Amino acid sequence: MGQAQAGVISRPPNNKRRKTLIQHLRDNAGILFVLPAVITFLIFGLYTVIYSIVLSFFRWNGFGKFSILPFACDPPACQFAGLDNFAYFLYKEPTMSGYFWQALQHNLIMAVVVTVGIVLVALPIAIALNRAGRGQTVYRLLIMLPMVTAGIAVFYVWSFIYEPDGLLNSVLETLGLGFAQAKQGWLGQPDTALPALMVVMIWGGVPSATILYLAGLQTIDKDLYEASVIDGANAWQQLWQITWPLLLPVTVVIIITTINSVLQGYEMVYLMTYGGPAGHTEVVGLQIFKYGFGDQRQLGMASATSWALFVLVFAVAVVNLRLFRSRTEV
Repeated sequence: MGQAQAGVISRPPNNKRRKTLIQHLRDNAGILFVLPAVITFLIFGLYTVIYSIVLSFFRWNGFGKFSILPFACDPPACQFAGLDNFAYFLYKEPTMSGYFWQALQHNLIMAVVVTVGIVLVALPIAIALNRAGRGQTVYRLLIMLPMVTAGIAVFYVWSFIYEPDGLLNSVLETLGLGFAQAKQGWLGQPDTALPALMVVMIWGGVPSATILYLAGLQTIDKDLYEASVIDGANAWQQLWQITWPLLLPVTVVIIITTINSVLQGYEMVYLMTYGGPAGHTEVVGLQIFKYGFGDQRQLGMASATSWALFVLVFAVAVVNLRLFRSRTEV
């Protein structure tokens, strides 16, 4: 009996006890903490994205039944449209496509002008704050006011400023510049409505950009400026050769966030002009809102337009990242 029988494999005794359910839960407690966030993302994130993608291929006015789990689409309120929703606002339907391309043009103009304006205004303010001695806290507080003020209140105040008898026209008249007044209001004239909105957007975006620039300026070694002074560099050369290159990563963040917010945002246009006068301030985000919640609901069209806007924003972000990454790596 000293040898094991042929074909029988001897195994060492298993002294480990099987883990109970409570022990498994203790060993994987981290999963329990992450699980609520995962469930929330799956319900309100992933599911809604898939729902929007599927909806973009249907015509649905919001009435009747439409769901993807399980799939249900009750005609005639809901009908499969394929790529027709995309074709209609891109080229197939002249009125709708013209409306879309005009709004997209406004978005692009605003993205360029507002981004450049924010950088040109925020950088000098940040440099001045960085060099300020006494009262620096007060100055920073004043710069922060547009960020801490409720957006709706700000938009209505600016609407009052731009009215025919508003503050801006009154100031111009007082200064003897009555010829420069907008008689129908700065938001009521086609040639001044879009520039007036862009001024408000620049005013609202400067504080956050100033804070980012100020944080970046405080990380620059002062020895670089002292060495440049010894070499005979003036203030402009210091700005162009030292400050601007070292702040380029901050500028990339400001440019990308500003462009994305301008291309996707519509709240200010909705509150101040609602796309008027005669569509001269229409933007794509407002069109999506009108398709989804307007008098003639077209939820499939709203989803299709929103995905087209997403592709544009994503492409612009990728181009900006690649462009500025190559600049920073040189």
